[in-house]
Amino acid sequence: MEPAAPLDPVAAFAALAHPQRLAIVRLLMRHYPRRVAAGEIGAVLALKPSTLSGYLAQLMEAGLINQERRATSLLYAASVEGAEALNARWIGEICGGRGHVGRGQPGARVRNVLFIGAGNAGPTLMAEALLRERAGEAVEVFSAGLEAQPGGEAATLEFLAGRGQEVGLLWAKPLSTWTGDDAPAMDVVITLGDRAASRARDWPGGPHRAAWRLAPDTAPETLYDDLAARIGALADLPFAAGHPRVVQAGLDRLAEPGEAAV
Repeated sequence: MEPAAPLDPVAAFAALAHPQRLAIVRLLMRHYPRRVAAGEIGAVLALKPSTLSGYLAQLMEAGLINQERRATSLLYAASVEGAEALNARWIGEICGGRGHVGRGQPGARVRNVLFIGAGNAGPTLMAEALLRERAGEAVEVFSAGLEAQPGGEAATLEFLAGRGQEVGLLWAKPLSTWTGDDAPAMDVVITLGDRAASRARDWPGGPHRAAWRLAPDTAPETLYDDLAARIGALADLPFAAGHPRVVQAGLDRLAEPGEAAV
C-alpha cells in the first residue's frame, strides 16, 4: 500500500476560503467524533443537496473531512488528521514553528468549564452540579442555554436536591451571561445534545471543545447516572500536566452516552 500523499495546503486553504464550506467544517468539528448525515448538514446550514454535494466533495478532496456509507446513508466527519497535517504544513514548515496558540498558563490552577445546552434547564444544570461536587476548588463550573427560559429549571432543581446536590448556585442562564469583555476565559466548552452542538458559536480563546450526545431515554435518573459517569472521567483528565492532545482525546472519548465506562 502506497503512503498517503502529503496534504496540499493550497487545496486545503482554497476549500476553506468559501464561507459555506468553512461552515461545514465548523459544524463537523463541533460534532466530532460523531458522523453527521448529509441531510442533517444541509438542514442545519440551509444548503441545497446539489450545492452541498459539491462542497463535501471539495472538502474530502482537500483531506479535511471523510465519508462513510451506512446502508443507504452517507455520513461525514471532520478529519482531525487532516487538520493536524494542515497545521503541520502551515505552522511547522511555512511559518517555521511560529503561530502556535496557547491554552492558558500550564501547571496547577483553577480551570473554567462551561456546559452549553438548548435551554439550561436540565442536563447542563446536572452537569454543573456534578462537576462542582466532583472537582471541588480545582474547577470553576458554568452553564448556559441557547434558549434559556428562567423558571423552567424547577423540576431539575427538585430532582438534584433529592440526590443530595447543592442547588443554590443553579439557575437557567442565557449564553450571553458568559460572553463579553468581562466574562471569564473558558478552558473547556462542552455542548450537551445535538441541537446545542449544531448551534453553539465558536468560542474565543481556543478552549478545548467537546460535543456530548445525550441518551435517548430522557428520564432524569438516566441522564443523571450517565452524566455522573462522564463527569467523573472528565474530572480525572490531566489538565495541569497533560498534553493538550491527550486532554482533547479524553474529552472526545466521552462523546457518546455510556462511553465513560470504556
